[in-house]
Amino acid sequence: MQKLSASEIFIGHVRKWPNIRFGLLFVLLFSSVILFPSDAWSHIKWFYPYDLSNPPLPIGDVLTPTLIYLYLVSVIGIYAFFWVDRYLFRKKFLVEQLARFSVNPKQSFWIMRISISVFFASLFILSLTDTAILLTPELHTTSAVVPWLQLALAGFALFRLTTPLVGLGIFALYGLAIEQYGFFHMLDYLIFLGVGVYFLLAALKDRKWLKVRYVTLFASTGLSLLWVTIEKFSYPKWTYPLLENEPSMLMGMNPQFYMVLAGFVEFNITFVLLSSASAFSRVIALGFMGIFIMAIVMFGLVDAIGHLLILVVLFILVVRGPTSARELLVLSDKSLWTEAYFMTGLYMLAFNLIFIAYYGLYFLAR
Repeated sequence: MQKLSASEIFIGHVRKWPNIRFGLLFVLLFSSVILFPSDAWSHIKWFYPYDLSNPPLPIGDVLTPTLIYLYLVSVIGIYAFFWVDRYLFRKKFLVEQLARFSVNPKQSFWIMRISISVFFASLFILSLTDTAILLTPELHTTSAVVPWLQLALAGFALFRLTTPLVGLGIFALYGLAIEQYGFFHMLDYLIFLGVGVYFLLAALKDRKWLKVRYVTLFASTGLSLLWVTIEKFSYPKWTYPLLENEPSMLMGMNPQFYMVLAGFVEFNITFVLLSSASAFSRVIALGFMGIFIMAIVMFGLVDAIGHLLILVVLFILVVRGPTSARELLVLSDKSLWTEAYFMTGLYMLAFNLIFIAYYGLYFLAR
């Protein structure tokens, strides 16, 4: 009888038990994210000088061999991810187990109401001790009305009947921010439009509107995260002061390579968060939460306020799961190879479109 080597025995177990395959893939996909410094996920505009009056780097300076190389590597990684993701989806991996721990829409709505109330109450309290801000830490305002509007919104969120007013108030604050800081700047914060729609439509009881609310909430959060990744390619110099103050973040890399890598890591993880159909979506959301929490530990109260709503939306995704609209991207009648190819094409399209939109809208907004 032929004796098997240790490696052959290991491979046999991996093939036999899907849980082991899942664990190995999880480690492979997320080790780079977990090990990546949490500082890289903070919003640089909140802590260091920025100037949107200066145009982004010319596209010719952005499309370096390093960017193209990492782009190709990311395409391969995305293909591998979606092959496994759709395999797990078809096998209904952890579907029954997670269903037992999922919260219902009423509980999710309660979490969102308490969170938005805490958010606006924090902004009001901050205005008593420091400069008032509209929605995020760099959006300062001298308006004496804004803090009281925020206090009112914190109160409206506590009562179900007045939650649509929270949505209207968010739109009003977003509009004021556009007037003061410009349309292009506020594209960083599309999440607030999604949160506004979520609360504005809360009075509509039909289940189709419930789906619209959650699809809008998740999509706007994902688009916000995707949009700001382009800053790492187009405005890398904004982050250089942080890297000078925290050289350990570089992990031996030069700042130019680090910024390109950080951009791809953020974009790729956000894309799979938006489009994963299996239990991976919850795992990714949970990993994202951990990263943002570590950034809060590093940067403190400012980062906590700025990322509070993102954390809450990610938490809702973890405990509720994605909406059924996610299954529109599933090609159940195709092979896994074709489906992974399709999703890889969507990834390439999304990256290229958002990159072009960033530059195009910047010059249109001037």
